[in-house]
Amino acid sequence: MASELPALYRLGIVGAGQIARMTHQAAVKLGITPRLFAEESDDSAALAAPDAVYAHPDSLAAFADTCEVLTFEHERLDIGLLRRLEEAGSMIRPGTKTIGAAFDKMHQRRVLLNRSFPVPIFAEVRGPDDLMDFASVFSWPVVLKSVRAGRDGEKGVWIVENENEAMAVISENHDRQLMVENYQPIVKELVVLVVRRPGGNARCYPVIEVIQSDGVYREVRMPASIGHRVAIEARDIATRIANELEAVGVLAVELFLTTDGLVVNELAARPHNAGHPTIEGCPTSQFENHVRAVLDLPLGATWASAPAAVTVNVIGGLDGVDPADYLHEALAVEGVHVHLYGKRPRAGRKLGHVTALGDDMEQARELAHRAEAALQGKRAW
Repeated sequence: MASELPALYRLGIVGAGQIARMTHQAAVKLGITPRLFAEESDDSAALAAPDAVYAHPDSLAAFADTCEVLTFEHERLDIGLLRRLEEAGSMIRPGTKTIGAAFDKMHQRRVLLNRSFPVPIFAEVRGPDDLMDFASVFSWPVVLKSVRAGRDGEKGVWIVENENEAMAVISENHDRQLMVENYQPIVKELVVLVVRRPGGNARCYPVIEVIQSDGVYREVRMPASIGHRVAIEARDIATRIANELEAVGVLAVELFLTTDGLVVNELAARPHNAGHPTIEGCPTSQFENHVRAVLDLPLGATWASAPAAVTVNVIGGLDGVDPADYLHEALAVEGVHVHLYGKRPRAGRKLGHVTALGDDMEQARELAHRAEAALQGKRAW
């Protein structure tokens, strides 16, 4: 029982999606059973956790009272409430200094710019005039973003080519705070995962490359195919940001490699979807190291345990296929690790992922895509 563990191990996770599910699994491996603050009984982690609480967000304070340490899997939180909990003595990890910079993209941009980190040129959009003024200086296309994360599956980034497209986005999102950035010609999209303990001890995972389609991660490759100098620079940027923000746990630093160099895109103060290859591809996964860090336990090794690791996400299609019905076909692909999240199939919904290790990237990609195709009821890739 969680109540029989030392007080420091009474861990609460706010959120119950697949990130919480994998964090919960990593904690259980260490003999720690976290409590979950879930939104729905069919949330991915809630289906696999015996000690979930289903409650209105207003009762977060009561949930915090039952935990020694509180951590998070999403950004749909009231930062003011978290600050009050922290001031009242709740152990919030990461702390609100980190959370504030990760949850609010405008605040994040200002913090990073003030500390001389490379960020896109940006501006707040309080109305159409702000957007038109920005575009008149930096030209089209521009990137519109929601300042705060929406619900799972809700779009938050739009590349707009002209005034008509921009006005449509503003009209459709009139109830959301927006910002605008200059468009960055992207060579590669990268993610660096830094895990850091309260005292400052930190470790970096290999730089990860993500392949997106329609704003959704489709494929994740570790390590990224970038030069040694770029990899060192990316890890240095991420580590310095983690130290600046006094991060605790996993901090995911999303970077764009552009023709002009590296630019910070976004931060996530939690385990990240791009970090799935670390489960099989590193001695200690991002999820286990997040648990270790927020509980101030020694960190595990983060080096790559294979020359190549590829994760392919299993996304629900219009045909409504349930990948669980084809699990046996996917498991027949030797060397592939299948993770299904227990979610009901829905078009565009992330239902699971598969990871393959290989002697080179193409071998790992071929295995991972074969298993993903099998889960979709399709012929091998």
